[in-house]
Amino acid sequence: MNVVMTYWLDEIGGKIERKVIDLKPFGYRMAPVTQWEMLIADEDVSVERGKPIILKIRPVDIPENTMVGPLSIMRHALGVVQDVVESGLPGKVEDAKCINRVLFIPVEDGEIKKDDLVGVLKVFYIKTGILTRLFGLNPPKVEIKRHVTEANITWRDDGIVYRKRAKIDALGYTRSHIGVWETLIADEDVTVKKGDIVRIKIREINLPPGTVVVPLSIMRNAYGTVLDVVELGVPKKVEEEKRIHQAVFLAIEDGKIEKGDLIGVINVYYVGLGEVESVIQEKSPERVRMVYRSGEGIIKKEVTVEPFGYKRSPVARWEVIVADENKKLRYGEPAVVRVKKIGVPPNTIIYPLHIMRHAYGTVVDLFCDCAPWKVEEGGHIRKVVFLPVMDGEVREGEMLGVLNFYSVEVGKVDRIRGWYSKWIKMSEEELMVYIEGLQ
Repeated sequence: MNVVMTYWLDEIGGKIERKVIDLKPFGYRMAPVTQWEMLIADEDVSVERGKPIILKIRPVDIPENTMVGPLSIMRHALGVVQDVVESGLPGKVEDAKCINRVLFIPVEDGEIKKDDLVGVLKVFYIKTGILTRLFGLNPPKVEIKRHVTEANITWRDDGIVYRKRAKIDALGYTRSHIGVWETLIADEDVTVKKGDIVRIKIREINLPPGTVVVPLSIMRNAYGTVLDVVELGVPKKVEEEKRIHQAVFLAIEDGKIEKGDLIGVINVYYVGLGEVESVIQEKSPERVRMVYRSGEGIIKKEVTVEPFGYKRSPVARWEVIVADENKKLRYGEPAVVRVKKIGVPPNTIIYPLHIMRHAYGTVVDLFCDCAPWKVEEGGHIRKVVFLPVMDGEVREGEMLGVLNFYSVEVGKVDRIRGWYSKWIKMSEEELMVYIEGLQ
């Protein structure tokens, strides 16, 4: 498959270069451990709510045969890291990389200070292969490095930003590939305009120790998409219990979010952190209001959401997002871009492959102009939500991003408990191999 890659030749904002590349259908198998890397500001910058910036950070060296993604739950008082950025032609996952910039989306006005922790990067170790041979691949051997660094931890209280110097232990965790879905339900009325990035109060969600979260891709609300979730107060560690109070919402059109509306869904994954073992919580069905598009306009429909979770395959594949139209872009204004049709099989969840793949911005979500389909059903992608970091143009045939496709087995709470208990017992040997030398 031939696609056009559009990138900055020498520096961000410099000369644009376009190159035709031939992409083969590839996938990968993941190692059972994930490394953390700290994203620490390397400059003082004034930021304005809703105005994305490319922020310099202390260089982070990423080894070959890895993928990366931001650790969700807002880590800086003023906003979220949406993606990381490379100058020049974006490298392959098989290549080593040096990350020295991130795409930061402010949700408040203020000042980022040098040495502020702005986010955390997850580094996934993978072994690539052609699709027909993925299940025959052995997971790669991994050398996790434990290192301690110093940075400013920030949080916001009553409009005031607080900073505390802290030593941060960067290690990692073992993945269970077992997760549950948590619905993000608005707990207030909020009027939004296209391009607004707002913090919306949601019904409180309790996250047990030893969990990480990732927004579930494919828009769940007609007016926009959830970029991240927020815990008020001092940021907590993964091994601590957390209470989520707000969601960071990007509006793609004018409208009103009402109390009780479903605005998004998060994947909550259970992970291993030495002695920490999570408890799979009981959860009752929830009554929510779905807000979606149809040929009749915006539809609001009350539904009951049953508590469900899943077991994810450690084997996955990539699908390329290719523009199917020319589209003018304005800095900071989300654009809905038509893309070449991508089929999503039943029992599949999707995540973006991070590191910006287009010079002018990043894909923040998959656009849905119908009732959101269930994971068990599958569907088709024809449009994406693209967030520009500067004025420009997307051209037909250009690659906008890449998606990770994972097969999942869906189950109710009792079944999830069984999977998790089995993982705890089966993973003891893996924990010894991967973590013994790190403590």
